[in-house]
Amino acid sequence: MDKNLFNIFKNIKFSEEKEIEENIYEDDKIKIIRTMSLNQVTDLYDQEEVEIVFLLDGRAELEFKDKKVRLEKGDMLEIKAHEIHRVSWQEKAVYLCIFIKTGGKDLEDEDEI
Repeated sequence: MDKNLFNIFKNIKFSEEKEIEENIYEDDKIKIIRTMSLNQVTDLYDQEEVEIVFLLDGRAELEFKDKKVRLEKGDMLEIKAHEIHRVSWQEKAVYLCIFIKTGGKDLEDEDEI
């Protein structure tokens, strides 16, 4: 029964060179990853999925087109599909990120209701 057991607080490691991402779970609708980042600044992201970000430890700042959002341990943030953003600053950040897949389409573009 413990084959699907994953402790998000164990085996945390950081790298000077890059963020470390671990895939925890994925199916055709969602993907869950743990990301560990010492102090990296990321490139811009424009992703097709909705992303729910939980900052489990550390601190970070995400930059959007018209605002910056500071995150502290325990904060949660929703990033909508195609909401361009990047991590502009972080300090020993450990994230749990849940990606909700939209199948490559914007939900508003669906013909069926």
